[in-house]
Amino acid sequence: MQKKLVQSSLALSAVAALGLGSAFVASPAMADSAPQKLNLQSEAQVQKALSGIEGVNAYGADGGKLNIGVAEKTDEVKDLEKKYNNIKVTEGVKELKPYAKNDLVGGSGYLVKAGEAGGACSTGFTGWDGDGKPVVLTAGHCSKIINEETNEFDGDTTVDQTEKPSTSEANGGEGFQASGSGVIGKWGFHSFGGDLLEGSDQNKWPEPSESDIDFAVIDVDDSKYNVKSGITDWKTADSDDLAKSTTDITKVGSHKDGSIKKSGRTTGQTEGEVLPRSEYDFDYQNVGGRWVHGFGVTAPADKPFSQPGDSGGGVYQGETAVGVISGGGNLDADTSFTWVADLDHSLEQSGTDFNLEKPGEETPEAPDAPKVEDQTIEPEEKITGKAEAGAEVKVSWKAAEGSESGTEAAEGDSETVKADENGKFSVEGPEEAGDYKGIATASAEGQQSKKTEFDLIVEEEETETPAPAEREISVDPKEIAASEFVKEDEGVTITVKGFDEGEKATLKVASGPENVKGITLKETANENGAAAFAIYGTSKSDPSAYLGKYDVQVTGANDTEDEDALTGSFEVVADEDGNGGGTGGDDDGNNDGGNNDDGGNNDDGNSDDGNGDGGSDLPRTGAELTGLAAGAGLLVVGGTAVVLTMRRQKKN
Repeated sequence: MQKKLVQSSLALSAVAALGLGSAFVASPAMADSAPQKLNLQSEAQVQKALSGIEGVNAYGADGGKLNIGVAEKTDEVKDLEKKYNNIKVTEGVKELKPYAKNDLVGGSGYLVKAGEAGGACSTGFTGWDGDGKPVVLTAGHCSKIINEETNEFDGDTTVDQTEKPSTSEANGGEGFQASGSGVIGKWGFHSFGGDLLEGSDQNKWPEPSESDIDFAVIDVDDSKYNVKSGITDWKTADSDDLAKSTTDITKVGSHKDGSIKKSGRTTGQTEGEVLPRSEYDFDYQNVGGRWVHGFGVTAPADKPFSQPGDSGGGVYQGETAVGVISGGGNLDADTSFTWVADLDHSLEQSGTDFNLEKPGEETPEAPDAPKVEDQTIEPEEKITGKAEAGAEVKVSWKAAEGSESGTEAAEGDSETVKADENGKFSVEGPEEAGDYKGIATASAEGQQSKKTEFDLIVEEEETETPAPAEREISVDPKEIAASEFVKEDEGVTITVKGFDEGEKATLKVASGPENVKGITLKETANENGAAAFAIYGTSKSDPSAYLGKYDVQVTGANDTEDEDALTGSFEVVADEDGNGGGTGGDDDGNNDGGNNDDGGNNDDGNSDDGNGDGGSDLPRTGAELTGLAAGAGLLVVGGTAVVLTMRRQKKN
């Protein structure tokens, strides 16, 4: 499976909402009379919140809210909504009845025996299991003999013959007439919901589970039936051969909002609309007294999406199988409602290995077309691209129309290579300079991809790219007395160079004393690729708050994966330990960006404050920020003026 569906993941929340290690806990900060916000934490809290609430027929959790569907909004339900601000109750959600308690029901009809009685259901989707044996997917309740009075299981039904299509209700007949083709096979995996939802006391109801599915597999007798992976549209029912007109089903997937179709033996091929979560925010539905995981579909009441006997029928969107019919009813006088057991979730929970093509007999798919960008190369330089790993890639080219290339270029050439394990490939390009039109195709297992066209320019002269300037960082000073650090015109200056003009350089104080939080700020490199940051303290009343070592690192917005951050450090020391300023210089010991004694420019153009680079002006732009809690020290960073909050250090 690619990943668990949204509905499935939300279902986990829904399970928790009714007590799987979760509860609604009111915030202690709220008054007793105010609405309480509830968290899924304790089963006892959930049971207490839901005690006395009758007729819960659907629920789900999304965005921190519990959504409950009830048949009627009683006073108890209204009180629950008032008490908790993250419980949403939807009125008019009825218990659904499983289709075909007696009319067990898919794309084409099939019959089942239940003791002396029997019924009809619909096949959902046909295919093969992992061993290549034919199977039919359908609804799990079709496999159960259900007591109409108690909803308890009285055993399993027995799979019988297919129903004769021309006599089915979908074709205007009375149905239940055997095709004469023989018994389809036997039940494989089959399951209908979880434990029975008995009584009005929902504290005693079983908790829903992801394994609450309405799903069954019929192991087909391949001596009597040949399975095909399409789903019938019922247009050829009169001929009793529904396989003559089908819709291809090529994959199993999750449902999407919008139009959806189904095929079944009672109503044939029908169309409806998926009920979006914004309108029906539930993951489980009470179907015949049991929770069933799935989603809802609506249709006009006079053109229902499904009816009794359609149970197990295949539900699909385009060529994607998304579910089987579970149960249904009416939302109101104008709207029919169907609950669909979502197929991918059911397959996962049942552990069923289902294939739409017989294993070992699949037709190889053509590989994807190679990816080749328009490119400019030198004569005989490599043309590069990417294709399916191991595929044979043919690259051909000829001179573009209007090109002044010679005869050889006009006639073109080609080369075939094999893509490596990562799908990369390269071929030697034309010898002659000019403009070319290229074509690339990939082949694998006898199948050829679509072609990829690209423009190719071959230039004689190599374009020289100047080597990037070496990146450097200068921290000035590397050691500073606390009394100097809190002077706005002193502090520490961090200068970097070697970046692209206009590139954003980002400085981070990666670590420092325990009472200092890290910061991040940005500066734009000037025309010489240089930028500067100034850091100083503002708490002049307590300079000792800044004592300690600070590690900084600077990265550029244009950095590649193999470029390391520039790193440096400085230390704020007690006045009696410091030298009143310290010396600058490159952090790794180089002094390319160092300062001279008189603040003039050295050979690299750096001035006394570390802001020069080739004579450019990099102002030291600290700003004093105040207004934090009384007694807090402030560390101010030049440029974007970012504040670090520091706790006072304990004095000995």
